[in-house]
Amino acid sequence: MAKEKKDTKFSLSGSFKKTREYIDTRLKLFQLKLTERSSRLIASLLVDAVKVVLVLFVVFFFSLALGFYLSELLGSTSLGFLTTGGIFILLFLLILLVERRLEHFLMNMSIKRFLGKWHEDDESDEVNEGTDEDKE
Repeated sequence: MAKEKKDTKFSLSGSFKKTREYIDTRLKLFQLKLTERSSRLIASLLVDAVKVVLVLFVVFFFSLALGFYLSELLGSTSLGFLTTGGIFILLFLLILLVERRLEHFLMNMSIKRFLGKWHEDDESDEVNEGTDEDKE
């Protein structure tokens, strides 16, 4: 009986120790989550960069093919590639006309993707927590 009273006795130093352990654990968890989210974002950016490089190669080779095709149609290599260059200038001017709207669209899309990658782990945690609660 005396042993039971000793176990239930409040200890201020024990509370401080447990509080410190809790804070340390929370800090480590925060660091791990931050590392995971940052690495997910960096990996996503690297994959996007690879996609952009591949698309640039595709555009380059298609523009070469268009230049040679138009060269055959027009009967002059220089006219074919000049026409291809003119098409790219028209595309550039078109982009200048819709620059503001395109910029806002790309900003919104980037923010949604960034936040989607950042909160991806939170959504899976919420789903898992919901299933754990259902089991109890």
